[in-house]
Amino acid sequence: MTRRLLAVRRFAAVGAAAVLLGQLLGGHPAAAQTGLLPGSAFPLVLDVDLTPNPVCSGAVHGKVQIYDPSAAKHAATVEWRVRAGAEQLAGGRLAMAADVGTAEFSIPFDRVPATETALQIDARIAGSDGRAPGHYGKVWRDTVRRGCDPVRVASVGDSVVWGQGLDHDQKFPYLTGELLGRATGRGHQNLDYSISGAVLDAPELPAGNEDAACLRTTEKQDPDGDGEMEFGEVTQQMPDVFCQLEKAGAQARAGGYGLDLVVINGCINDLDPFFGIGVGITPGSKDLPAAVRRECSGIGAAPENPAKDVPYFSGAKVGYGGRGMRAAIEKAHSLPGRPKVLVADFYYALSRSSSPIPVKTCSTPGLAGARLASCKGALGSVAERYEQYTQLANAAYRQAAADANKASKDGPYAVAADGLFTVDNAVLTRDSKVWNTPLTDPAFPLRTRACPELSSTPLQCLSAAVGHPDIEGARQYADAFLLNPSVRRWFHLPRQGPRAQLKAPRNTQVGSEVPLSVTVDGKPPAGGYRYHWYFGDGTQQETSEPAVAHAYDRKGPWLPRVVMTGQDGGRALVEASQAITAD
Repeated sequence: MTRRLLAVRRFAAVGAAAVLLGQLLGGHPAAAQTGLLPGSAFPLVLDVDLTPNPVCSGAVHGKVQIYDPSAAKHAATVEWRVRAGAEQLAGGRLAMAADVGTAEFSIPFDRVPATETALQIDARIAGSDGRAPGHYGKVWRDTVRRGCDPVRVASVGDSVVWGQGLDHDQKFPYLTGELLGRATGRGHQNLDYSISGAVLDAPELPAGNEDAACLRTTEKQDPDGDGEMEFGEVTQQMPDVFCQLEKAGAQARAGGYGLDLVVINGCINDLDPFFGIGVGITPGSKDLPAAVRRECSGIGAAPENPAKDVPYFSGAKVGYGGRGMRAAIEKAHSLPGRPKVLVADFYYALSRSSSPIPVKTCSTPGLAGARLASCKGALGSVAERYEQYTQLANAAYRQAAADANKASKDGPYAVAADGLFTVDNAVLTRDSKVWNTPLTDPAFPLRTRACPELSSTPLQCLSAAVGHPDIEGARQYADAFLLNPSVRRWFHLPRQGPRAQLKAPRNTQVGSEVPLSVTVDGKPPAGGYRYHWYFGDGTQQETSEPAVAHAYDRKGPWLPRVVMTGQDGGRALVEASQAITAD
């Protein structure tokens, strides 16, 4: 390993440790270093909306939003362009009268590519008074193609579904639609209503919890008022997931189209089990199983919200109690098109594998007294709580999907799909697939300008990407979703392996070895497969044999899975038919 690479890794570790330490000790992350902002990002293309209706024979109509507070301050004009490869399909000039400027464009049908083609949209400050134009800012990437029936994916949820720190085309709902569009030959479109910080349900917002009232409100993060959060990178508790679904339905009805899939998550911000660890665990979430049952399943709320006055950013202030994930799943399925619903399982943001590095931060010079005791006490429990939350929330998601399917009159339509993350993918681990610093993610330039302007907690907002899936992590989510048997069945995708079953006992004892095996028609599969076992507790193992034993060190439920990889590279995901309870 080169000295430069070692230095980069040390810098990343120190940055992440600093952010985590800020979270643990003060209830909010440490401030990001704004001096590292790459100025080349601006003018920044904030969002591009393309025709929601089928592109069968007409032009593609689009709208580009450009964000550049400095250009607006100096009343500058920007030049923007839409390109497919070296060919420019549209472009124009826009006087920046406000921080966000909007321009519309059309691409004639005869110039719309027949097959999926990459689009690049960017902008620069126009030349004036003999001055040369500026450099082009950050490129917005998308695709375009002719086609009457794209796979339409709506995404609703919090910062995980939003894809904190990621560009538009790197987020896992977008990637899931892209993979489905290619596999079906239909192309795709992603409509994103999620926002970082959102709660699942704020039972007193809007008044009376009337979801339709959300259509009469607009948010600072939605400058064009279409319901999609262009500034979703800026953390805010509202609109909650039910309001997001209401906006998705309204836009689909107005556009005359149906949705094929809704990707959804939520409820971690409602109970907020981590942010207040440094000042005492958020009231109402100390008993984590009860809190998950209350927020993720909608059962057991007390008449009074114990977290309404906590002195730090917390979704628990507004998200305490309310409806659970089953109600959200059923509302999602009621949208135009009666879409299928994919609940994105939670991942391991922090785990026992993360502990060695942040523990060292408790020896930081100058850290003493009560703050030192708080640091050590928090670090002793935080990884355990993250792992416990992951297990409990994913079990609640599975139950919510099962209950919605059982009550359905038009067949099963919901699944809690796993991203196949392990404890070794968490922050500061050897195979981390989450952002480890607040400085290196693609959305950092946007946050540096937008958080001070739009967020009530700008320090928290600036470093909010830490612990969220990075580019590789988002890709892993999407790839795992495409392996899910329900998703493959819904979209008529071919089977990539044998019709296998994963045999597992229903009950076991903590610490006892559990036999797991894969069978096909009651017999071991043919030779030549590799088996990647995911035991459901954040651990994994690879074997060349279709049987393995695993001991669980904590109570369940645990749902084991295995990915079979054939000699041709084809992969098939097999899940146990029921979770294992370890007592």
